[in-house]
Amino acid sequence: MRRLPISTLNVAAGYAVAAALLWFFVRAADYRVLVDGLRSAGWRLLAAGVVFRLLSLIATSRRWQLLLLPVGAVPLRGILAATMMGMAVSAVAPMQAAEVARPYIVSRRYGVAFSSAMATVVVEWVLDALAVLTLFLPALMWTRGGWSNQVVVSGWPLERALGLSALVACAGFGALRLAPRAMATGHLGQFAAGLRILERADGLVGVAAYSLLVAALTAVSAWLSLIAFGLPVSFTSGFLVLGLVTVAGMIPTPAAAGGFHAVCQLGLVAFFNIDRAHTVLPVIALHGVLYVPGALLGALCFMALPRGAGASAA
Repeated sequence: MRRLPISTLNVAAGYAVAAALLWFFVRAADYRVLVDGLRSAGWRLLAAGVVFRLLSLIATSRRWQLLLLPVGAVPLRGILAATMMGMAVSAVAPMQAAEVARPYIVSRRYGVAFSSAMATVVVEWVLDALAVLTLFLPALMWTRGGWSNQVVVSGWPLERALGLSALVACAGFGALRLAPRAMATGHLGQFAAGLRILERADGLVGVAAYSLLVAALTAVSAWLSLIAFGLPVSFTSGFLVLGLVTVAGMIPTPAAAGGFHAVCQLGLVAFFNIDRAHTVLPVIALHGVLYVPGALLGALCFMALPRGAGASAA
């Protein structure tokens, strides 16, 4: 099997961006604050955060299995392995590499057309955006008396900007539901096949429910990771952190390093008025909880492949 076409130049650029953003992030580090944070950290809360993160990955895998049903019956174990292996790939290549690696692995190992598998990933993107906004907007309104009504995006209050984003996401989702009828042959037909689950009411309800579950579990994982270091983040505000995590994960750096740290740090300072020096250790822990367990399990999945299959699958 051929290797994934990951450009060396893109990988190098990702590392350069990560290094620059990490430098921006660690400028605020204070040795005494770091030591005090390690001494007082709630390790049980961090462990609970890891558990919720793993549960979110299982829910993600189950949703992907449902999305793939019209084009192939892939066992949940195989889906989960591909998800973890994608996270392992993203640990050494830009994060978006995982979104190509996952359908590539499923395509090669289970005979699913790559175009169809890739279509399901596109649906996941839209579903994730809608699920995050569904949880983020009520949390934002709940805290409106604080900072939310003062945050402006391109001249608009944050609520209006997010509301427009939700409308755009809904329009995109509607277009994806109509796509199978407009695409019939060739690669377009294979791509459209990956969208067929959206034409079934029961399938649509199922993937939507799993999307909300994934977002909620991720938000709880993030909240537990932050309160483990005593940050003043309420349970409701944890769903605001979910928005930060989502934006941070979009920056194309390996394992979201640098971009994740800088975005989350700026968000915690702007939204919760936390001193920058006190955000460094919690954000590092948050990144570790969300990305390291999945990447390690993915590496183990690669190691468990028959000799010679690991390179072909990656």
